[in-house]
Amino acid sequence: MESPSDLSTVGTVTTEPGIHRPSVPVSVPHCPTCGTELQLGSSGSLDHWSCTSGHGLAMTLSESYERLQEDEIALLWQRARAGTAGPLPSPFDGRPMVRVEMAFDDDEVPEGEPGDGADTGTVVVDVDVENQFIWFDADELDELPTDLEDAPPTPEQLAAEAEITARFGAGIEAAAEEREGHELSERLYRRVARHPGSLHALDSVGRAVTAY
Repeated sequence: MESPSDLSTVGTVTTEPGIHRPSVPVSVPHCPTCGTELQLGSSGSLDHWSCTSGHGLAMTLSESYERLQEDEIALLWQRARAGTAGPLPSPFDGRPMVRVEMAFDDDEVPEGEPGDGADTGTVVVDVDVENQFIWFDADELDELPTDLEDAPPTPEQLAAEAEITARFGAGIEAAAEEREGHELSERLYRRVARHPGSLHALDSVGRAVTAY
């Protein structure tokens, strides 16, 4: 009979011939309050993990952009990286998460910059910095304003994105043919991401790689 510790992983990822996959255990996160396995679900475009006993839910840092406003995410991550250990354990490895008190407002202007509106409330959340996982106790997420729709790109941004795509597209295609596309695309994604308004270019680059 398997012990509870054996059940904390889904299994080991195997490697098929010609396909590179990491041979590591796949961990299932547990509720930091009661210890039960969190269940993966979705609400519209938002994927999240939730406690079946109603203690709260969690999402990855990248997935939070589907629900939270960008200025709140930036502030949350900044404070989490500089914060200290809180009372709740990580859903993955049991190490203490960082507890962050975060103010929020109705706009997405970065904190303190011109146009940033007055704060409308505060919420306390717990962040697993190592695994980039955000835990919300029951009803905490409902207190935060939802993500605002991004403004359409300007002609100048579209021109810059087209230039970026054209500049790097040929290199990515060649690397993909040599089965090195995954390494090159990661480097180029980091480089392109430094340019504001380049999300559409990133999508184009990603599609160029995955088309093979």
